[in-house]
Amino acid sequence: MNKNKKLEDLKHNYNNIEIPDKLDFVVNDALNKNKNRISKIRRWSSVAALVCVVIVGVNLSPAFANTLENIPVIGNMIKIINFKNYKVNENGYDVSIDVPKVEGLKDKDFEYKLNKDFESEGKGLYDQYLDEIKDLKELGVEGRTYGKSWYEVLNENDDILSLVIYNYYAQGSSNTTRKFYNIDKKNETVLTLEGMFGGSDYVNVISENIKEQMRERTKKNPEDVYWIDDNIDSFDKIKKDQGFYINDKNELVICFDKYEVAPGSSGLVEFVIPNSVTQRLMK
Repeated sequence: MNKNKKLEDLKHNYNNIEIPDKLDFVVNDALNKNKNRISKIRRWSSVAALVCVVIVGVNLSPAFANTLENIPVIGNMIKIINFKNYKVNENGYDVSIDVPKVEGLKDKDFEYKLNKDFESEGKGLYDQYLDEIKDLKELGVEGRTYGKSWYEVLNENDDILSLVIYNYYAQGSSNTTRKFYNIDKKNETVLTLEGMFGGSDYVNVISENIKEQMRERTKKNPEDVYWIDDNIDSFDKIKKDQGFYINDKNELVICFDKYEVAPGSSGLVEFVIPNSVTQRLMK
């Protein structure tokens, strides 16, 4: 057999090889698996690279680390949750006290003190109600006693968390009082009027602005009455530790409880102090 004959036979055998019906599927499946494997490798390589960038950035650049604080999830997450509820509901006595808890502060000592204060306030109020209920029962006093305490986040942004705790009590007449907490999230401290405006005559300056607003409100609506000027119990000045919060426009809001500066029909009264006034006090 000559060389040409051998080549012809090989060519004939090759052209007549039987190809399995599923070979295309097998090849394509193998190729797809390989592509998926390569895709996963690339994806995890990208994630690993990103993690490396973040770790290196945090270690080498304090500014980069600070920037992360403003990114949700990666940054410092501060939140308020319901820690505990004290409750009584029997024979006409209805009491419910929600106690908040703050989580996510870096300064754990500060976080602990805040939560301890929340818990102490709530437990103290609950014990007060229990003593009163006990006395009323012993006196045989019938009727409904209603006490409720709850909290509300008034404002939260990158800088400030303003929280208020309401205390409502009804036994014949009713009254509502409030306690405010304003947390400087960056410095992790509780803001106070004295701390913000210390060294200035903030009590008199803010008080005079509030009186102006009271007169202006009454001028626009005669039924909007405040205890100023000719009234024996006229409002004179805010307290150094007057309740307040910072609203979503970064304005100071001075707060008064029921009956504090106006008739009970006015309810809870608030005054927004213009930034033009507060900025002068900070200079």
